[in-house]
Amino acid sequence: MAALWPDDVDPRYVVQQEAARALVGKPGARAGVSAQEAADLLYGLLSPELYLLFVHGRSWPRERWEQWAFRTLRAQLCSG
Repeated sequence: MAALWPDDVDPRYVVQQEAARALVGKPGARAGVSAQEAADLLYGLLSPELYLLFVHGRSWPRERWEQWAFRTLRAQLCSG
């Protein structure tokens, strides 16, 4: 599987790019947010590193992290 991915591209980012491209074209997407910016936000906010920082490092319950990530992404990526 590793041979299918280029060395310089994180497979998680590739997935987030595709999700972002789909998202910015939908009704309710926040105006002015490019697919690139949306991909960066998804990649960073949904990273395992950030999850571990909050859930394991700061002892947030998983549900709290999920709600925070949802609210943060909604505020950044959605118009309403």
